[in-house]
Amino acid sequence: MIIQGKEVKVYDNGGVSNDRYTVVIDGSVFAINTVPFHPTYGFSQYCGEVEQGYTWNEKWGVEVHDIRELPEETVNAIIARFE
Repeated sequence: MIIQGKEVKVYDNGGVSNDRYTVVIDGSVFAINTVPFHPTYGFSQYCGEVEQGYTWNEKWGVEVHDIRELPEETVNAIIARFE
């Protein structure tokens, strides 16, 4: 999907791990959970670049095609990564 001119792909592992969502923004890979801004449980981390070998694997889960399916905090964390 294209959001604010950026190519964004989001994968959901269904909650198997704390870093539930793998997000690829213009080739940069991030791991984010459902409460990324929570001071204790939040998780939003840069992992690396697709060109460094980060490619989809089954642990990433299924692709989310509609960003409205995600928690609002997760969407805000994704958009914050645009800067």
